[in-house]
Amino acid sequence: MEQDKQISQKKKKRKKARTVRIRRLSYLIGSLLFVCTLTVMFGLSFDFTDRPSFSESEKRELASFPKLTVSALFSGDYFDDINLWFADTFPFRDSLVTTSTNIKKMLGIGQSIHHFSENTGDAIPDAEDTSQDYVDINAGQPEQASTPDLYKPALPADNPQNSQQGGGEKENAVEQNLGAIYIYDDSAYEYYNFVQSTADKYVSAVNAAATSLKGSGINVYNMIIPTSMDIKLNDKTRGKLNSSDQKDAINYMYSKTDSSVKTVALYDLLKAHRDEYVYFRTDHHWTSLGAYYAYAQFMTVKGAQFEQLSNFTQYQFDGFLGSFYTDTGKNQNLAKSPDTVYAYMPPFNVSFRMKEKGAADFIDWPLICDASDYSESYKYLCFIGGDNPISVIENKDMQNGETCVLVKESFGNAFAPYLACNYQYVYIIDYRYYDGDITDFAKEKGATDLILQNNISMTRNQSLVDKFSETL
Repeated sequence: MEQDKQISQKKKKRKKARTVRIRRLSYLIGSLLFVCTLTVMFGLSFDFTDRPSFSESEKRELASFPKLTVSALFSGDYFDDINLWFADTFPFRDSLVTTSTNIKKMLGIGQSIHHFSENTGDAIPDAEDTSQDYVDINAGQPEQASTPDLYKPALPADNPQNSQQGGGEKENAVEQNLGAIYIYDDSAYEYYNFVQSTADKYVSAVNAAATSLKGSGINVYNMIIPTSMDIKLNDKTRGKLNSSDQKDAINYMYSKTDSSVKTVALYDLLKAHRDEYVYFRTDHHWTSLGAYYAYAQFMTVKGAQFEQLSNFTQYQFDGFLGSFYTDTGKNQNLAKSPDTVYAYMPPFNVSFRMKEKGAADFIDWPLICDASDYSESYKYLCFIGGDNPISVIENKDMQNGETCVLVKESFGNAFAPYLACNYQYVYIIDYRYYDGDITDFAKEKGATDLILQNNISMTRNQSLVDKFSETL
C-alpha cells in the first residue's frame, strides 16, 4: 500500500510539473506574440506613406503632417502638431475606434451616439409665425419631369424606401432610442433640444454681421434648416417624443433677427413636400431635392428667377449608408434599404476650385464628383469636394458680376451648386475651418449677398456657434 501511495504521489508530481511547463510555455508563446504584435504596430506607426487621411467612423478629415516653420519650431507648436498627427492617423485607427465604440455599447457605456442626448430643451419663448409663402416649382413643367418622379429612387415597388414616413404610423414598426438617435422602421432621426442661451448667441452673430455690413450694399440672409425629425416622421409618432418643436424654435430666432436681415423660412416648405425624398433615412443631411426646394425659396425671397430642375444634368449614386448608420454601429434596420444620392449639375459652363485645410493654394476640382466607386459612407462627398475652408464656383457663361458668399456647414454642400445658376461667382466658406473675417471678405469680393445657412442642430451647439461668431 505504501508503495502504491508513493507511485500515486510521483504521478501527481509529474502531472503538476507537466502542467507548470505547459503553462510556462503558453505564457512564453503569448508574450512572444504580444511583443511581435507590438513591434509590428510600432513599426507601422512610423509608416509615413500609408497613413489614413479620413476617418469613416467619425466623418472627418484627420490631422496632416505639419509644415516646418521657424515660429512653430521655437514655440513648440511644431512638435505638438506632430504628436496630434501621430495619434490621429495611427494605422487601423478607424477599426480600433469602431471596435472600442461597439464594446462600450455592449457594456452600456456612452449610449449617446450622436451629437446630443435625448434631453428636455429649454422652454421656447412665444414669437410671431415667420412662415413665408412658397411657390409650386413644378408649375408649367412637363409631366415626365415632375420633381417627385426625378427624385424617387428606382427601387422595386415593395422596397421600404418607397414608403414615405409622412403618411402615418406603420403597423409593427421597429422603434429604437439610441441616445440622441431615434430609429423608426428603416429610418433614423436626431433629437433636437432648444438651448435659449446658444440660440440667442447665434442670432447675435447674425445681427453683428448685418451691422458690420450696413451701408455696404451687401444683403444678408439668414437660413435655418429644420432636420428630418420634424419634417419626415409621422405626426403621431413625433408627438410622443421628447424633442423640442423646431418650427417654434426657428420662429423665435427669426423674430429676434435684425430687420435688415432677410430670413428664408423653410419649415412649412419642406413639410409640404414631406412625402418626397427630401431627407436621407440613414444620414442626417437633406437630399438634393430638399436643397433644391430651399434654393427656389431663397430666390423667391431674393426676388429672382430660379432655374428649373429639369434643365440640370442628373447623377445618381446608389448604396449610400450615412452618419446615422455609422453612429448606430451599422444598425441593420437602416442597412436593409440604403439611400440613393442624387446630384445635379447646373446647365452652364462652370468651374470649381477649393482650398483644402492647411493648404496654401486652390486646386481645381469637379463641382460634382463621380461617387459611384466611393465607399458606402462617403457618397455625400460628391458635392463640392466635401468640407473645406473656402471654395469658389465661377459661371463662365455669366457676366453680370453678381457675387454671393455662402457661409455654411455640411448641409450647404448640396445647396451650393444651385447658386451657380444666378451668380457669376459663388464663394463658399465653411466657418468651422475658416480663420478669416467673413464680413471683410464679402466686402473685398464685392459681394451682392451674404447667405448664412445652418441646420437647426448647429444653433444649440455652443462650440459651433462660438466659431460661427468668431468669423463674422
